[in-house]
Amino acid sequence: MAIYQSTKIAGSKSLYISGQTPSKDGFTPETISEQMDIVLEKIQAALEENGLTVEELVKITIYLTHVDYLSGAREKLAAFVGSSKPTATLVIVAGLIDPAFKIEIDGIAAF
Repeated sequence: MAIYQSTKIAGSKSLYISGQTPSKDGFTPETISEQMDIVLEKIQAALEENGLTVEELVKITIYLTHVDYLSGAREKLAAFVGSSKPTATLVIVAGLIDPAFKIEIDGIAAF
């Protein structure tokens, strides 16, 4: 059985947020928790720059380099999205553009 969330966005505008990486000012922290903080901070900034909030996020894709990072990522993500709960896809990948990156997230907001 498919699980989905139906959202009417016909006639709406959308914002596509490209993959946000866990590096800031040339530094990439080691832990998934710290990397999530940076990624979510970047997503928050992209939303705010466009006058949006996390409630307008309708879709995110999470790329993790190892399944062991899932619990740490879920905890941070749940706190970030709160009750808005955008649809989400999780992909375990062999690697990201920088070997130090453990996570990358992209998203779509509709308003």
